[in-house]
Amino acid sequence: MSDQPVIIEAGAFPLTACLGPQLMLMQPVDRNAVEGLDEAYTEACLDLTTGIQSTGTSIDARWRVAPDHSHVLLLLYGRTPKPFELAVRFTLETAQEREFFVGVAEHADTGPVSLWIYPDKEDVARAAVALQKQDMALFGGLGIGVESELHCRTLHRLGRKPSSAI
Repeated sequence: MSDQPVIIEAGAFPLTACLGPQLMLMQPVDRNAVEGLDEAYTEACLDLTTGIQSTGTSIDARWRVAPDHSHVLLLLYGRTPKPFELAVRFTLETAQEREFFVGVAEHADTGPVSLWIYPDKEDVARAAVALQKQDMALFGGLGIGVESELHCRTLHRLGRKPSSAI
């Protein structure tokens, strides 16, 4: 892996849904965004749909906020089946966009925030419908459950004044 992750622009902000006390973030991330992610999607789907345990899929995630609050990065670190590093950049142009991420952080203070990634926006929409219909097999089979309790403390920075450029 390189010193810097591959950075892609977010095609959309995460779709959110509440399931009990849990806030679910459903984010489209193109399966071809970085080498190794396609294999992760395939393994996750096979594990869920065939019932046969493969090598599994392991992806760690964390947030990074730009000092000037111009963007937020969702950092994804693939471990298995193949290592990769990917950053999804959310450009923040309005107060409402910043408030979205502050709201995610505030939710994480009181309940879990989970992160799910899907190959495209259509799969995110299909997953949301599956969730509404309580079809958890389809919901999970469309993407990857990355984190069940995503740490969001870093996002609180967006609620404070940005650092000045030096």
